[in-house]
Amino acid sequence: FDPAESGSRACLLPPDEGPCRALVPRWYYDRYTQSCQEFTYGGCHGNANNFLTLDDCEKSCWTIKKVPKLCRMEADGGPCRSHLRRYAFNLSSMMCEEFIYGGCYGNGNNFRDLQACADHCLPEKSNGSGPSLCYSPKDEGLCSSSVPRYYYDTKTKSCKQFRYTGCGGNANNFVTETDCYNVSCTCLWKTKEKRPKSSSKICTGSKYFSI
Repeated sequence: FDPAESGSRACLLPPDEGPCRALVPRWYYDRYTQSCQEFTYGGCHGNANNFLTLDDCEKSCWTIKKVPKLCRMEADGGPCRSHLRRYAFNLSSMMCEEFIYGGCYGNGNNFRDLQACADHCLPEKSNGSGPSLCYSPKDEGLCSSSVPRYYYDTKTKSCKQFRYTGCGGNANNFVTETDCYNVSCTCLWKTKEKRPKSSSKICTGSKYFSI
């Protein structure tokens, strides 16, 4: 597997047995059950979510933030044919992402706006000072694409553009600058910091996105 994938980010990767045919007992972190599980490794390739022992797995992945059960569900557009913009939490990217909801059925991982998704699904700092994304550094991710995204910079208290590689990364990752400022306003309110001038217009408007 690729050593570059090592670290807590590797714990979010799906289990990969690899192409070989050995039967090697290994452990991986299951992001859905939020626990370490045993699997059979083929002996070659695979990925970094692959640990020799249960103890190794738990020591490597204990920093992964716990996510509410509802937010671990896959986004489900449902069988109906409306075209509603909604947000769901993606366990692979640890971000709230937009999807199209048909208007009926589906599941509970379905939020009318980005803010509601972030409030419910993103782990908060233990001191209650706001969503963890407010304090997450820019993270370009693990892959090789070059996608323009925005992140909230806590030092300048403003949203800045960066290049996202397409996978991995963290929750401080927004498709548009407006999305970034809408959530960063909550960061500012909860930390009682002065709002940046560039976001004052957005912060004083509606807290939610229109659907």
